[in-house]
Amino acid sequence: MVRRRRLNGSGWGLVLLLLLALACGPAAQKTALPQPPGGAIQPDATASKRVQQNYRQALQESSAQRPFRLLITNEEVTSLVALALKERPDIPFTNPQIWFAGGKIYITGQVTGLAPAALPALIVAAPVVSEGEPLRLAIERAQMGGFDFPDSLIESLTETVNESLADLQHDVKISAVEVREGAVLLTGRRVDP
Repeated sequence: MVRRRRLNGSGWGLVLLLLLALACGPAAQKTALPQPPGGAIQPDATASKRVQQNYRQALQESSAQRPFRLLITNEEVTSLVALALKERPDIPFTNPQIWFAGGKIYITGQVTGLAPAALPALIVAAPVVSEGEPLRLAIERAQMGGFDFPDSLIESLTETVNESLADLQHDVKISAVEVREGAVLLTGRRVDP
């Protein structure tokens, strides 16, 4: 027979103290995620439409012999993703902030539905272009709620992201990516089916 013990007043106090220590400890302090230079990026429908229009125009002007160049700003990519997420309530990610700096792509936001409160999340990735291969991302860091993802999860996330990226590149071949401060410049060619 297993005997269950009830917590007395000091037992509850100890549990409360432990929870408070966890909430205010090193893990909680790690949840202060990097922020975009210049502050939060406000999603804007005009910026989203602009990047879509620029993409279509770049493809129209490109051919197998003539490359396109497409510049995408922090505001444009954040707006595009934020508006797409509004149409996909099944994806538990809100308030995206995406920016380009130091040769890297930074993505922050809130993961919902996994805990009573939204959890802050961060992904840091670098673009990888290899001859004859689709554009890929190398995820260098990922964390949620102040905890770093284990390497095995980062590898799985990287694989999933790159499969999705490859599917998006059926009509283009990206030959170069230049991550600038505040923007990314893509160079590539249209691929006719």
